[in-house]
Amino acid sequence: MLSLLWCVSKAESLMAYGVNPDTYSRPGDINIGSIMSITKGVNNFLCNRSQIPGSWGIEFPEAIAFAVDAVNRDPNLLPNLTLGFYVLDDCYSRILSLGQSLSFLPRSGHTESRSDNSTCSGMSCPPDYVIKYRRVVGVLAPMLSSCAVPVSYLYTTARLPLVGYSTSTDELSDKTLHPNFLRVISPDKYQALAMLKFIKNNGWSYVSIVYSQGPYGERAFDTIKSSAASFNICLAVTHRVLDTEEMEPVARSILSFPRARAVILFSDVGPTLRLLDYIDKLNATGHFVWITSDSVTLTAKEEFLPYKNLVIGMFMFLFYAPLMREFYEYIRRQNVTTSSNPWFKFSYESMFACSISAETCNLTLDVVRDGSFGFMNLPTLLMDAVLSYAHGIHALISSRCPRVTAPEAMDCIQNHSLLSYLRDVSFNGYSGPIRFNSEGDVPGKYVIYQMTWDYVTVPFGYGNPASPLRMGLVTKEVAFYDIASEDVAYTSTNISWEHLKKVERLVPLGDGELDKGIPESVCSRPCVVGEYKIQMELSCCWECRKCRENEKIINQNTSCEECPLFTWPDPQTGFTSCLNIPLTYPTMSQTLTIVQLFLAVFGLAITILVSAMFLHYRDSRVIKAASRELSLLQLAAIFTGYVTVVCFQSAPTPTACAALYVIFCLSFAMLYCPLLVKAVRIFRIFQSSTKNNKRPRFVSPQSQVVISVGLICIQVVLCVVVVLAYTPTSRRTQMVKTERFVELTCDMTLQGLASFLTYNLVLVSLCSIFAFKTRHLPDNFNESKFISMCVSTTLVIWLAFVPTYFTAGREYVRTLLLSVALLLNHTVALVFLFMPKIYAAICVPSEPVVTTRFNTISTRVHHLTSTNRVAPSPGSVNMT
Repeated sequence: MLSLLWCVSKAESLMAYGVNPDTYSRPGDINIGSIMSITKGVNNFLCNRSQIPGSWGIEFPEAIAFAVDAVNRDPNLLPNLTLGFYVLDDCYSRILSLGQSLSFLPRSGHTESRSDNSTCSGMSCPPDYVIKYRRVVGVLAPMLSSCAVPVSYLYTTARLPLVGYSTSTDELSDKTLHPNFLRVISPDKYQALAMLKFIKNNGWSYVSIVYSQGPYGERAFDTIKSSAASFNICLAVTHRVLDTEEMEPVARSILSFPRARAVILFSDVGPTLRLLDYIDKLNATGHFVWITSDSVTLTAKEEFLPYKNLVIGMFMFLFYAPLMREFYEYIRRQNVTTSSNPWFKFSYESMFACSISAETCNLTLDVVRDGSFGFMNLPTLLMDAVLSYAHGIHALISSRCPRVTAPEAMDCIQNHSLLSYLRDVSFNGYSGPIRFNSEGDVPGKYVIYQMTWDYVTVPFGYGNPASPLRMGLVTKEVAFYDIASEDVAYTSTNISWEHLKKVERLVPLGDGELDKGIPESVCSRPCVVGEYKIQMELSCCWECRKCRENEKIINQNTSCEECPLFTWPDPQTGFTSCLNIPLTYPTMSQTLTIVQLFLAVFGLAITILVSAMFLHYRDSRVIKAASRELSLLQLAAIFTGYVTVVCFQSAPTPTACAALYVIFCLSFAMLYCPLLVKAVRIFRIFQSSTKNNKRPRFVSPQSQVVISVGLICIQVVLCVVVVLAYTPTSRRTQMVKTERFVELTCDMTLQGLASFLTYNLVLVSLCSIFAFKTRHLPDNFNESKFISMCVSTTLVIWLAFVPTYFTAGREYVRTLLLSVALLLNHTVALVFLFMPKIYAAICVPSEPVVTTRFNTISTRVHHLTSTNRVAPSPGSVNMT
């Protein structure tokens, strides 16, 4: 760079290929330069000088002229000196911008060209146009950041100040690379933060980005990428594009992430419009929300007209600056035919669709009244940049050479550093207070526009009342972003969403929340209560999975954990904690409980009735023959069994369960032990009758009771051992972990049930054996038949009960089975062992029959007696 500077400073003449020689100049005692993008179109590095539609060529060049005139009229600024300017066109090309910058590069031993009359005019200028030297103290930076950066590198070696008014790339804030660069606007990092804040305010968290290659787009992308996480925003897809890049792949890539409806376009207008065109070709117009940077916002609306349906609804960011009425009054006073602004004529002809050379223009028309006049905010910042030079030059001259005259003014300034004075300026500009910070920027605020199709209104009442309002593209201020407060303030203008396609919402609206039509731009729906997130690579993308029914959500809704046994996730805390499951046990509100209680009470009533009848007819021979003592013991067992069924329907407690186990076992033992004693007694008596006439031992009622009590005591001992060793108690049971059902039941323990079943099955089996052996007894002694029927039925019941009980999946089913087993067993015993006797005692009349004692060796006695027959038979056997 230093070698280039040395070569340039020593060159007698410089040639620039393809630059636009048109210059707008008003030289003064002290001059500043400006490189603007007035025309466009570069072909083979040759500026085509295609005029930008609208008032572009009027507003920007005339803003410098207006500001310079204001300085020269101000007696407090540069008294006795005049400020002048030179405006050159870079044709929107960074290469041609660098070529034009050579005009302002200091050269040794050369005087500036005071005349700007070109040796050629229009398109007849040769491409190797000779660059004229214009002596300036500073330059207004090119409008595009991509053009300003290389020019800043060049001028840094010459220590020539650059002041920007639209160049916003963050790179220019780096004073190690650009020490001579200042600007009256904020860098793009604040614009990027403004976009992120606006995106967050609309509830968008999933966005795509398209940005230009080069310092303008790349630095902004770096800011967005590094700051997005702090706004809870993640990037779906990002694309860096060249000015001439084919945009169809980019469009298809963006469409592959349809949920990212918000798309940031930090790119120049060319790639932006081509992208929108391909989106339209892919039938996706109205799907995306476009958020564009200042590069697109500064584009003349006329360039958007071919893409009208694509840009409607677009959000556009730009540095804030007010429109200046006095500036437009100044433009109204200009004469298109006498103006030294070479682009005034082109803009005038473009706006009114006429030709001055062909004399088809009405030169009396007011240019600002035309509906295509831009009324752009950026020229206001351009004026502030001019004022910055004026204040800096004034401070330098006042400090270093206060008595300098016009001929020596330029030398005074170039002999001292103007940059240090520029950095210290502080004044109220057209856009507000101007004071550069340590990075050479002026923090301010951004205005957020929305492009709409509406009636075009002209500011300051400049509109022609005689002309009807016409429809056109209109940018409406919808919000402002203040850098100091980092907040977005919305205007009274409502944001329009009508241009967008309706897409089914992922995020449901809250209770009472109205649908404002704001589109969603989210990667994933919020997980509902009871769901946890499976985080994807991007922070805002996840999958929602439902936890199992018995699992709570932990680790900030990112995983599940099984609740401890007998507990269940609590919906009141969003399933993040567990509560005890309400216990289920028999209650009076349950149908089965009511049915069992009814049957048990009915059985108790029948048992009491049978007992009363049994006592009433205790002297009946059929009851006396049935062994009244053992029968009463059996009735007590049946009564206990029915009471046990009632107890099963109460709330289980440890004490109650231990007692319930004991009476449950005793109710069976008290029933089957006497029954076994009866069966054995009958067998022994009739067995002895076949051998001798000797009465068997231990067949008296007292002996039978003692033996029965002894057998019952065995069950008591077993119960005591079980209670002491294994302790039947109440317990909670949750058979299925994933089901919200916990039962409180009495745990009889496996050992307790095994001992009970084993002992009672032995008793029943022995009863069955002895009943079988006495099957050939005389018909009138039919006690053994009823015993046989009772134990046979009991065996069937128990064969069904045992496997069903141990395979039952619910504790309440097991409790039900125990109750049913008790009801059936004791009812069977009541029916077969007592009902026939009560029937015989009541309904069968006594009749004299001949009772023959069994033949013995010692005697054969025949006598008459009376008896009650249970079954009709010709005779009966009496045993006393």
